[in-house]
Amino acid sequence: MIALVLGCAPEAAWPDRTQTFPWVYTPEQDLPPYADVRVETETWVPLEDLEETALYVQKSVYHRPSAPDEVLEHFEAMRPALPPLATGDPVLSFVGDVMMFEGDPTGFADAVADRLPGLRVGNLETPVVPEEPVTREGLTPRWGLYAFNSRPALLDALPLDVVQLVNNHALDLGDAGLERTRQQVVGRGMLGVGVDGAAPIVDVDGLAVGFVAATWGVNVRPAVSAHDLAIVPFGHLDEAIDLAPIARDVARARERGAGIVVLLVHWGYEYEYYPDPHFLQLGRRLVEAGADLVVGSGPHAVEPVELCAVNAPEEIPGVGTCSVRTRDGRPRTAAILYSLGDFGTDLATIPLQVGLIASVGVREGVGVTGLAWDPVATVRDGPDRRVVPLDDLVGDDAYAQESERLDALLGPGWGR
Repeated sequence: MIALVLGCAPEAAWPDRTQTFPWVYTPEQDLPPYADVRVETETWVPLEDLEETALYVQKSVYHRPSAPDEVLEHFEAMRPALPPLATGDPVLSFVGDVMMFEGDPTGFADAVADRLPGLRVGNLETPVVPEEPVTREGLTPRWGLYAFNSRPALLDALPLDVVQLVNNHALDLGDAGLERTRQQVVGRGMLGVGVDGAAPIVDVDGLAVGFVAATWGVNVRPAVSAHDLAIVPFGHLDEAIDLAPIARDVARARERGAGIVVLLVHWGYEYEYYPDPHFLQLGRRLVEAGADLVVGSGPHAVEPVELCAVNAPEEIPGVGTCSVRTRDGRPRTAAILYSLGDFGTDLATIPLQVGLIASVGVREGVGVTGLAWDPVATVRDGPDRRVVPLDDLVGDDAYAQESERLDALLGPGWGR
């Protein structure tokens, strides 16, 4: 009888996950040569490996809008499951990559600042060092072609409370630049996450929310630093990615009293509209490691969202369902926001200028309770850049097409 009962348990219907999606899928065929050129694999060096560099420039223009059939089917099925924000729950709002851009950043986000409710979080993907140049012409001779630096006015105008400081541009101006950036952030009352294990816990309407961060790597090679940069090589394909350091950080946040743990990850492959199945696998493992909310940055284009059932044996993993089990057996709902695009940039194409303000409702013991999003875009304002609501731009066919892409990607029901 016991054996019969165990055999009828819902978990008995679960397949070996290595035999189902996202571990099993049909690779795309006949892709353009640039599609699989990915700097985050760290298998080639920009500007040294000239063929790959040339292909990568093409990718920055044409992007990779496609994905394996199973990925498309999975997110098509996932969209109706995304719940709206629930009234009364604490809300966290997130933006994507805040990058270096030309001109005066004073007030660059004023037009959208009131669209970020609750605790406001984003990825600061540029050093802010007042003593260094803030133009590419000034930076390149000493720091290299890909080095960033921004005026302190960027931070003054940034409508955020918590900023991720570990990303591939963290060491653009060396250790001294990283430390100076951290000083600039903290001096304005914001909390930095990631450098040297910084993992703040913030009270949000009575709920203790913990933050942990990690990045796939840095642009400086070799990555020599006196700081702990929370580097996890997320982009390495066909490699066993060790997520134990992240699991330890999440566990420490719980031990320190966090009722909800948010994991900020700088990951993914640039200029791609869908996460590679490799990242869907990693996302599930990060939820298993204890994260309630995984918020991604790095691809510079908006990617879709997953809701993930934890310890819900009736939810069988596969296409259309993210479902994992953890040792504690505690049921909860997690979410994975693969990429929120950009929030201030000088990248050239509209899909890279558009990003999301994502609002997430959370509740202790439950996890994620609701989601909403506002699309925004970086536009030119004379010599400067401004972030404005995408809805204000849809009279232009190119912006209207991107708005339609986001609706198809995320489902219009998630929009605010």
